[in-house]
Amino acid sequence: MLSLLTEPEAWRVASPPPGVPADLALAAAAGAGDPEASERFVRRALPLVRQVARALIADRTESEDALQLALIEVLGAAPTFRGTGPLDHWIRKVASRAVLRHARKTRSSRLHGLETPIEARSIGGATVLESLPRPLEQYLRMLPEPQREALVLRHALGHTIPEIAELTEAPEPTVISRIKKARLELRRLIQRDINLGVCPVASTS
Repeated sequence: MLSLLTEPEAWRVASPPPGVPADLALAAAAGAGDPEASERFVRRALPLVRQVARALIADRTESEDALQLALIEVLGAAPTFRGTGPLDHWIRKVASRAVLRHARKTRSSRLHGLETPIEARSIGGATVLESLPRPLEQYLRMLPEPQREALVLRHALGHTIPEIAELTEAPEPTVISRIKKARLELRRLIQRDINLGVCPVASTS
């Protein structure tokens, strides 16, 4: 496995040919097996793949296993990057597919929610969500898995509806419906706790 501990000054990837975007040239060189380009590509991808793995799999051990497998898959898919969009978004998409496949195949862990929090306003109903009675992860765990999965892919990882449909193998109207139902259920659960007088979680800011 490529060393991820060498200092940045060890990167000596040649400049891309004139007219070729740097990210496209990097992906092509990494896909062709250039060791220095591969090193740089992995460094670029690692934090993005880790974010995806931790967002989709709550269990830390399982997420680390998924991270390793997804990172290998992202590197292997580097030659397929065409530069039609940002490289970082492409990496997240490939990683999301790999992590979802790993989670479903092993069935030893379920998709429980987020290590990294979703901003309340991104879900909707900001007035209700300004002071959560419980951590957001707890509410996400109460959602049916397809709804939770779609919501995390959309609002935590920034995938489009067509991309989520592709990743989850569900029709676009189904994805839209799942996200809508997830938002409504989140608001209902939060409002329920507010009505019951559950104390808001302490702010960490």
